[in-house]
Amino acid sequence: MIRVHPQPEPDDFDAKVRQPGLRALAKDPNRFRPFWSHCAQQLWDAYQGICAYLCIYIPRGTGARSVDHLAPKSRHPGSAYEWSNYRLVCSLMNSRKRDFEDVLDPFEIEDGWFILEPSFLQVLPNPDLDDKRRARVEATIDRLKLNDEECLEARAGFYREYIAGRMTFALLEKWSPFVAAELRRQGLET
Repeated sequence: MIRVHPQPEPDDFDAKVRQPGLRALAKDPNRFRPFWSHCAQQLWDAYQGICAYLCIYIPRGTGARSVDHLAPKSRHPGSAYEWSNYRLVCSLMNSRKRDFEDVLDPFEIEDGWFILEPSFLQVLPNPDLDDKRRARVEATIDRLKLNDEECLEARAGFYREYIAGRMTFALLEKWSPFVAAELRRQGLET
């Protein structure tokens, strides 16, 4: 994971998402109507299509983009219709995070907390982190299964294309910014 910088709320967010959502919650506090879907494209645009957790590009037209509620709506209903609570993620990451609250917020982490082991493309906690942060990074890696076959292959596909010369570094930065940042940090950018 890499740090994600919060983007401003769209001008029409209050009218399209927040107000209808709050009205619906007032009528039935146990039912969350998916008004956030009205801003899914704007979320994708604001974050340039990059999954906040897996840090790869989510192509349009695949149905793979998803709106994650960082503070789960089941536990924090007052945040269910707040732009600041939304993270652009791929469907796989959203299904893994679910309503757990042990995943670090990409808005609050620092670059370098998560590192990439270049031989096997495993995501690891930076060994220089203090014990508390290292444990939280490990918990995030474990919860999201960032080192399972699916995630490894997602990173490896971009890495192989770059190493083979079929992808420029600029394109790697756009489509797999974590891999690109780690190659740069480790002096492996060619």
